Formats: sequence, structure tokens, C-alpha cells
Amino acid sequence: MHHPDHVMNQIHLRYRNNWRDWLLDMTDAQFSFPLAAPSAQAIARDSDTVGHWMRAWRNWSQAHPAARLRSVTRRTAVGTQEVFTHVDLPAIDHLVALDQDLADHWRQANVRWSQIRALPACPVAERLRPYISQIVDLENADFETLLSATVWFTENPRSGLTIRQVAVLGMGTKWLARNRRLVLACLNITEQPHADAPDDELVQDNLDPLGLKALPVHIDVILADPDDRALVGGLRHLSAPLPEVDALPIRPEMILVVENKESAYLIPDRPRTVVIHSLGNHLNILGEIGWLDSGRQMYWGDLDRAGFTLLSRARARLPRIVSVLMDPVTFAEHKTLAVRDETRADNPDPNLTDVETAALAALSAEDGTHLRLEQERLPAPFVLSRLSIAMKADGPDQVP
Repeated sequence: MHHPDHVMNQIHLRYRNNWRDWLLDMTDAQFSFPLAAPSAQAIARDSDTVGHWMRAWRNWSQAHPAARLRSVTRRTAVGTQEVFTHVDLPAIDHLVALDQDLADHWRQANVRWSQIRALPACPVAERLRPYISQIVDLENADFETLLSATVWFTENPRSGLTIRQVAVLGMGTKWLARNRRLVLACLNITEQPHADAPDDELVQDNLDPLGLKALPVHIDVILADPDDRALVGGLRHLSAPLPEVDALPIRPEMILVVENKESAYLIPDRPRTVVIHSLGNHLNILGEIGWLDSGRQMYWGDLDRAGFTLLSRARARLPRIVSVLMDPVTFAEHKTLAVRDETRADNPDPNLTDVETAALAALSAEDGTHLRLEQERLPAPFVLSRLSIAMKADGPDQVP
């Protein structure tokens, strides 16, 4: 015999699995939930338990007038007995009325869907289906921003503005990074996948469907050669947009890509050497700087999972790039300086060398935890010695 709590759990499950279809397809439904009614033999065997069960359902029915209890009459050895067999609900509104949380959710879903259907772009249900749960769960302010953004982009499909220039209250870079796919769905825009665009970055490929332009990525460069510095007024440290960096009148023989700024600042003057640092996830620009092809290319990053992922992405743009100070020996010698790595990390591309793969494996323990050794923690004399050896080496192989 199913008690009211069991049936309410079934009602919650039915709603959770189907509310999107009911909402977007604009269909109604009737519902029937079996109560596993007792047999005549069970009634005769334990009439007290059956009586208690019947009273529980009568009390529940009085508290939930939207539901209807279906019953049958059983003939037993002790006489006839009415028992309830099903809870029947004639419509979705009757089902959600059984629980205030369901009623509130269904009401909000209907209100928001009606507002979205009234948008100029008139989104189709199938386009919106993967995102409707997220839309219904948005905070009120975020939902209002979503509506306003959809209207604005409908009226200004090719504005050529940057994100912060868009006149939509509440829409900034972080908001759009979180909700860009919702905006596209409300605009009925199907985005083409872009392999080079990380999910948490708003690069130009992400902004093209909205008619926006990304701010130019500034690239940090160190001109380690005094002769190169003389060409730009003596500046050693530069930070400039990609086209300006690409146009620098230099032809370095050694290009060192360094993950972090503090480590890059260790690099001393050296003829025909350029350092690029602090790119973060913007490693796609490495394939757009012409003078990088003029010399050897090296990469030095953190000894952690994210560091090897960035290395693999750099190598996808520059296939000839080799790593330095990212090997098992360096990690083993300085393991006491490592800390627990609790950050999320994407898997690297399948282009790491055997030595790099071994170093990545050394970061993981049998209990599933990971370590990270930030490049700044390595002693400067050790770093400079290894870099000097690597830069003088003639071969293309990684220097341990």
C-alpha cells in the first residue's frame, strides 16, 4: 500500500521529468497514480492497518481538494470494504496545486515562457528546450536583462560595439559570459562550434553571432635584445594589441613563451631573444604573430595540470615549440615547494611529449589528489641555469 508521501514523491518525479515538454509544447495532461490498494485477503488479515491507511488518504484528500481519490469495493470474509486505488488529477494545474514549490515553479515557468514568446525574435521551442531550465531559474534581475538584451540585439544585429558599449542595463562582460548561450537561444541563433574558443572566454568567435567586437587582446612582450629595444625607443617591456606586436621590426632567433609575468621578469638580456608572457587562455594569438617563425620557440609554464594544458594549446599553434623546466626531474627536485592543486583543469591536447606526459603523471597521487608547483617557486639560480642551457642547445628536443 502506497502512502501519501510515496505518491507525492512520484508526483515530484513526474513533474521534474516532464515540465519542460508540457510548457514548450503547450499541452495538458491527465494523471493517475496507483496506490497499490490492498487485496480482500489483506483487508481480512489486517483490517486495522488498512483502516489506518484509508484514514490517512481521507485526511490527505481533504487537504488537497484538487486531487480525486478513485475507489473500489472489496468483498472480504468480514464484509464489504471500500478501498482507494488511485489518485486522479485531471490537469497539470491540479497536479502542481498539490505542492506549493511545484505551483510556484510552474507559475514562474509559464510567465517567463509567455514573455519570451512575445520577444521580437519569437524563439522556437526546440531551440530553447536545452536552456529553459536555466532561464526559469534565473534571478529576476538576470531574466529582465535577458529580455532586454534579446530585444536590443534584435534591433541592432550588427552594431560592431564592444560589450560594455551595449545599452542594456545589467549586461556586462561577466553577465554575457555566463548567459551568452541563453541570449543566442532567445534570438533563434544556432551557433557554429569553435574549437579554439574556451567555454569561459568571450573571444571574437563568441561575439560574432551577436554582432559585437572583442576588445583587442594586449600582448606582453619583453625585448631582451638591446638592439631590438633601440628600434622602439629603448623600451624593454611592451604591452600592445596583436596587430602592433605583429608589426614590430624584429626577427628574433629565440622566442620564449612564459606563463606568468613574475617569472618572465627573471629573463636577462640576451641577443636576438624575445619573451612573450601572461597570455592566459589567449594562446591562439601565437599563430598570428609572423616573426615567431623566425627563430626557435620554447615554452615555460607551471608544473600543474593547467600548465600542461596551456602548453598543449600553445603547441597546437606552434608545432615546433618545446618545453623547458616542465619535466619529472625538475618536479622531483623541488617537490617540497609544491602545494595541493584543487583547481579545475581541462585535459591537455594529445600532443605532449613522453617527458611532459611523465611530468604530468607525477603530479597525481593514488588517492586522486594533485599537486602544483608554480614556476615562481623555483629558485632563480636554478631557473637561469636551465634556461641558459636550453637556449644554447642546438637540437629541437626538450631540455630537462
